[in-house]
Amino acid sequence: MSASNVARLMLQNSRQFSRTSAASSAEVAEGYKQLKHIQAKFQKPDGKPVFLKGGAADSILFGLTAVLCVVGIAGMGKLMFELSYPQKNDE
Repeated sequence: MSASNVARLMLQNSRQFSRTSAASSAEVAEGYKQLKHIQAKFQKPDGKPVFLKGGAADSILFGLTAVLCVVGIAGMGKLMFELSYPQKNDE
């Protein structure tokens, strides 16, 4: 046998061993069906951004994040004002 024939046989055998029975069967796993359902929900063109398509929990978390951002920016503004105009000590 030549080296090219040995290489070809090795490649064919490795392909046969690397195939799985799940890939060749026509049956689809239950988890895959659920995943496709969730993907369809997020792909639906309803005008909502994707970070709000999860339902009420996503809306609450988004609102909480927005409020915390505003509070943080207001706190930074207050800090800048206090550092820019320090109180004078009357001694």
